Amino acid sequence: MNGREFVRLIVADAEGKAFDIEPHNFGQCPIFGDGSGPAGLLKQFVSNELGQATDEQRAPKHIEYMRRHDLLDYCDASEKGHFKWYPKGLLIQNLLLDYAAELSREWGAFEMRNPMVLRGDQNVVGELMGEFHERDYRVDGGRDVCYLRYASDPLAFPFMQKVRFNRAQSPLKVYEEANCFRNEQQGEVSGLKRVRHFMMTDMHAACADVEQAKREFRHLCIEFAGLMDRLIARGRWVLGWEGTVAFYEENSDWLLGIGREIGIPAFFKLMPEMSHYYAIKNEYQVIAEDGSNVQISTVQWDVKDGERFDIGFIDEDGQKHACPVIIHASSFGSVERALCAILESIAVDEAGGRPAMLPLWLSPTQVRIVPVSDAHVPAALGLCREISGRNVRVDVDDRDDTVGKKVRNAEMAWVPYVAAVGQKEQESGLLSVRARADGGQSELSAAELAELVRGQVKGMPFRPVPLPVLLSARPEFLG
Repeated sequence: MNGREFVRLIVADAEGKAFDIEPHNFGQCPIFGDGSGPAGLLKQFVSNELGQATDEQRAPKHIEYMRRHDLLDYCDASEKGHFKWYPKGLLIQNLLLDYAAELSREWGAFEMRNPMVLRGDQNVVGELMGEFHERDYRVDGGRDVCYLRYASDPLAFPFMQKVRFNRAQSPLKVYEEANCFRNEQQGEVSGLKRVRHFMMTDMHAACADVEQAKREFRHLCIEFAGLMDRLIARGRWVLGWEGTVAFYEENSDWLLGIGREIGIPAFFKLMPEMSHYYAIKNEYQVIAEDGSNVQISTVQWDVKDGERFDIGFIDEDGQKHACPVIIHASSFGSVERALCAILESIAVDEAGGRPAMLPLWLSPTQVRIVPVSDAHVPAALGLCREISGRNVRVDVDDRDDTVGKKVRNAEMAWVPYVAAVGQKEQESGLLSVRARADGGQSELSAAELAELVRGQVKGMPFRPVPLPVLLSARPEFLG
């Protein structure tokens, strides 16, 4: 159990009904039913967390996908665990960051940016680093030993310490896109799941009282459930909790109520006392194609760092009071791991006979136009301009191939919508559109196709295609 003593294990169904379980016979709990659907995912998750899953050694499927689709790759000029991002992968990364930033703004946080290097002689920061038990990335600071930060916390807290705010201005909410480094052991680095350099989208709220903290914690839990639905899909992810027995027993109705609102089954691992700074935390988890866990988001209840870093609000008499709770939240604990989870979820779909495809809002190409012949390329480009002008990512396959091969290439590239353009389409103004999700065929105008796509990605961030619109003009990155 990750070297910690968990003395109570609980599973809860989507309605918030809780069951105590034991490691040797947890599978008999009625919550798991026939082992299908979300309950089946929870059963696999519990098995993984208890160290009972089969340790099958094979390359994670997402590594094949990320290279086949020119998203990102290993870098021979660097070291393992550091990646080079190609244009399509960088588009996905930026869209995820856009989403996280917008979520934080709507939450009411202001964005800040801190250094990446920590001084080794900062005692209070060193105390916090020691609690994480992470592998330090040492660098020469010029005057003394320094460390590359492993998360935003060690520098976010000194930042918050210096901010002057009153009770009416609390909770103090901050957001950071933090480049982080963890010097993981060579054998533990695995694709995008465990890396040495990653981007974390971190959120903190310094709360003036416990009730305020509960409101913020609940709000973020629900927001991150929506995030998971947009990335992975409802019913395809589970929720893990870790904390102390005392905190759970004092707050079980509230915690189970959050689970009931989210509507996803959960697993609680409870310790007799805190091993870190948090009394309770949750983790939003995906089950990969090989059956392992991949974490995306987390919300944590910190009861130590308000006092430790002297983060507090000023009362009417000018006195400073340490915040009793700081809410930690990472919409993406690692953007790299989020992409890993997305690709692994796609692998599960493919293994189950469902079409492999990225979420529409993350697809580098949302619509591909296939001209029937060279004579139809100008018309295809005109349609491309019309559709892309409505904030849809469109490209044109003008290569010297048959229509059938172009369509097959679009399918291999997971393009969600493919529209053929020939003489008939030019005359009628209607495109013959094939949808990858269900294989359906329809005839739509350019405006209708654009609105179809926009309706399905409503509210999500947009960026244009990251490569030339004409496929013939695109270089090969992996060869």
